[in-house]
Amino acid sequence: MALATQKGKAFALAALAKRRAENADRPPHDNGADYAGSPMYFPCDACGEPIRHSESYLTRIRLCTECSALKALGWLE
Repeated sequence: MALATQKGKAFALAALAKRRAENADRPPHDNGADYAGSPMYFPCDACGEPIRHSESYLTRIRLCTECSALKALGWLE
């Protein structure tokens, strides 16, 4: 799947606003309720999109792929 940033700044920022709106009311995932060995989920710091980590992760990824691309281009507010 192509990143929204490949379609231009206006499209990418509109997609960011859409992701933020979709995730605004999403309750946080309760990692403690899952069985041992299941993936861990944490929200993206910029848009709230769930980011999947293996249970044995060492460093938490703070931004999803889309927001990482926005940050690299200097478009993330």
